[in-house]
Amino acid sequence: MVKSRSFLTAVFAGFVVCMTYGCGPTYPECYEDNDCTTENNKKTYNEYCLNAKCAECRNDEHCSSKKDESYICNSGNCQHINGYCNPEAGINCPAGQKCRDRRCGPECYPESVAEDCPENYICENNRCVPKPECLTDEDCPDGKICKNQHCVEPPVCQPRVAYFDFDEATIRSDAKTTIEENAECLKSREDVKSVQVVGHCDERGTEEYNMALGKRRADAAKNVLSRLGIKGLSAKSRGAMDPVVSGASSESDHQRNRRAEFLVNQ
Repeated sequence: MVKSRSFLTAVFAGFVVCMTYGCGPTYPECYEDNDCTTENNKKTYNEYCLNAKCAECRNDEHCSSKKDESYICNSGNCQHINGYCNPEAGINCPAGQKCRDRRCGPECYPESVAEDCPENYICENNRCVPKPECLTDEDCPDGKICKNQHCVEPPVCQPRVAYFDFDEATIRSDAKTTIEENAECLKSREDVKSVQVVGHCDERGTEEYNMALGKRRADAAKNVLSRLGIKGLSAKSRGAMDPVVSGASSESDHQRNRRAEFLVNQ
């Protein structure tokens, strides 16, 4: 009983002392900011009470006032902003990025392209790129087509080569189809002034024979074009002087040399 009275007396005495002289938690514990402004182990602490613990900061302003605006408060500690930027101070973002809220980020977002990019630009892969001139042929003026998002002149068709059988000048079925397609191509072009049909042979046979055979082939192809309404035609032979495959040894190589070519004069 005596011991209990002594304990209560000691507690009461301690309470009286704290009320008289002031008592507070021991650093780093705290009740208020004043508890964190103290000197301990010859070090002065000027901190803030955060969740009953003294911390370097409680908000971003505490960090910017202690350091500079490139620091923010993160869980009681001042940390440098990752990717910090400040164009007014000459601290810019790398190419392809934009400064927002003191942080470097993507140059643009699709939902804010009007704010992020110049006029007539779109946001593609978070980069500002020029708005495409076209997406389909319908976006282009008459007479032009859309290619790689640009309006361009349509490609000019080129007449294809017609081939012949060995020692023949007769127009075979595949050559007839080719010549008919060439006629349509020539009719679609406004730059064609004249067309010269040139006959060729493989390297077998004499020079004189091949020159004559080449001319018959050129005339045969020219006659088909003429019947299809093509004007300004002429024909000549080069015999075996201009082989596609020199020194041909296989029939497929000889076939490539037996041909009629269509040279357009613009």
